[in-house]
Amino acid sequence: MQKVILDTSVLGLGHFHEQSRTGIFRVAEELLKGLNESSEVALSLANSENLPEILSYLKTYFPQSKFDLVNNNIDKIGAKFENTILSIFPFKSLAQKTIREFFVRTRGYIKPHFSLNPSSLSSYNIYHSPFLPIPTELQGISKPKKVITIHDLIPILLPQYFNESNKIVMGKILNSIDENTFPICVSEATKNDLCEITGISPERVSVVHLAASKATFYPEYDQSKISSILKKYNISADRKYFLSVATLEPRKNIERTIRAFLNMIQQEKANDLDLVLVGTKGWKFDKILEEIESNTIKKRIITTGFVADEDLSALYSSATGFIYPSLYEGFGLPPLEALQCGTPVISSSKSSIPEVVGKAGILIEPTDENAISQAMLTLYKDENLQTELSKKALIQAQNFSWKQFTNEHIKIYQKIGF
Repeated sequence: MQKVILDTSVLGLGHFHEQSRTGIFRVAEELLKGLNESSEVALSLANSENLPEILSYLKTYFPQSKFDLVNNNIDKIGAKFENTILSIFPFKSLAQKTIREFFVRTRGYIKPHFSLNPSSLSSYNIYHSPFLPIPTELQGISKPKKVITIHDLIPILLPQYFNESNKIVMGKILNSIDENTFPICVSEATKNDLCEITGISPERVSVVHLAASKATFYPEYDQSKISSILKKYNISADRKYFLSVATLEPRKNIERTIRAFLNMIQQEKANDLDLVLVGTKGWKFDKILEEIESNTIKKRIITTGFVADEDLSALYSSATGFIYPSLYEGFGLPPLEALQCGTPVISSSKSSIPEVVGKAGILIEPTDENAISQAMLTLYKDENLQTELSKKALIQAQNFSWKQFTNEHIKIYQKIGF
């Protein structure tokens, strides 16, 4: 049995900030669930950045599980004290948020990172960070072996789409990889990028594809539920729509998506079709907003802001098609979520997207606005194609599961952990 430490820092942040429940959060959460249920792993946890938050998260979502935390005792005592104070107030109430903000700021000045207990580390086979850099306490030692998940290297490949802090984090992640660290990439495309940029031998790098929750993303057939969700986000149940689910930022190619859509509906007189943009505001959001505001038919574009996971299946399932011409992805969870809901997909032919979509969708050159527009028009006009792609989507989605994801991780741990 492999003794594994899993870094849970990203889960703590997502516990208090729902909008931080991004793809990286989902990956870490599913890995925690899978490893916790496995009889082949003895699981312990660590936290380098959000120790009080992860204690609260575990108490809420894993009340029956008793995890060993390999952080040092002083940090654990401080984290428990902080949570004791916060527990006096209702969860996410203004009072709790204010006091927690005080604790977070104080921590940032006094102790921005939590420490591990060095005396216990050598008894473990594996330390796995699903995102953050390997802690300094573990760098340069041979046991435990280190595993780090590389989601993408886009801040290096396309630095113009990221602010300086993203680039710094990416640099720290790569610099923390030593000869006893074994990266796991979420796609073959990301593995190729990693090996090319760092010179790491491909034999040291594994690929484990992500998945989408079957309980969260599925074909929704209940029309009353769909109507209720559409109304919640001010989407007309009497009109067709193309759906985009992405952080509103330049890399997701939202500006081109908007222009391609508006050109198509104006030229083809598609008066019964809207574009629904689901996603939180990201870096350089203002340009996307300007693209919408500058057009005379901006009412045909609906921005919902953040949408809770439990509402997404209804939005995916009732869409005419899902549009995702991202310029670059490490994996591409939203297209997989759409496939799993049986939604016809139009997406990018670049980076990892073809690994996810396969032949179940329409793949286009993401910088070709006319190609995006033409793909929308083809799908909008051809109901037979919609039906065909919907069937292919459900079949393609069966190639990905969180159970398979967990099992492949355990195989990697067993291979390198001795």
